[in-house]
Amino acid sequence: MSSAPMSTITADRQPGSRHRGSRGAAGTISATGTDAGKHRAEAQRRGGRRALATATLAAGLVAVPALTNPASAHPSYTVQSGDTLSSIAQEVGSTWRDLYSANRDVISSPTSIYPGQSLKTGGGGSAGQVAPTSTGGGGGWTDQAAGSFEQQLLNEASQLEGIPYVYGGSTPSGFDCSGFTSFAFAQAGKTIPRTSSEQAAAATPISGDDLRPGDLIFYSPGGSVSHVAIYAGDGMVWEAASTGTSVRYAPVWDVARSYGRF
Repeated sequence: MSSAPMSTITADRQPGSRHRGSRGAAGTISATGTDAGKHRAEAQRRGGRRALATATLAAGLVAVPALTNPASAHPSYTVQSGDTLSSIAQEVGSTWRDLYSANRDVISSPTSIYPGQSLKTGGGGSAGQVAPTSTGGGGGWTDQAAGSFEQQLLNEASQLEGIPYVYGGSTPSGFDCSGFTSFAFAQAGKTIPRTSSEQAAAATPISGDDLRPGDLIFYSPGGSVSHVAIYAGDGMVWEAASTGTSVRYAPVWDVARSYGRF
């Protein structure tokens, strides 16, 4: 930072005038000595002003308030029309899982928010610290070790949210139901068959009472498997459902279904 130009104090000298006290005799004050004294005094004054300016600037820098975490800057959020937990999480610098966990007393599921509702946004853990885990039959959440395959699978599935449904699709440019599940499993480090019927045949069958996050739900409303989704806990799944939709977090369908685990 450049400092403002400082004015220089000089002695006014009239033509032909002599400095008072300049007698040229030994032991007397010379004009040169007087000028040097003035320069020293001016340098001291300038140094003092610079030191004061530096101290003032430092005090100003120290006084600047520290930046706050985006989430702590929004202790609460009022739901607007068209909001989702994911969009609110982006707005306040959080994750939809943390928002859901912090507001379990006012929202029954991540898809059941409404305009005008006030949600808490402060506190809570960060993604990856607490995983949604069923206590049996789709209820409750409990702590699960971060880094487990099931947690990694759910993290990978959530990263694909919003990708459009494309029949036969198996890449992030578009997914069908089993293309989505097989891709998410592969990203988490496990290879499973490509189609929903093949996945149902290869998975280890489990009962609904033993269902836990990371398991697959196979829907068969017509008698044969026609849809598959990844169970996420609390009666919710990650799925690529049908044409016109996208990868989403949604309730389990109330149709004939079976369950499998890899």
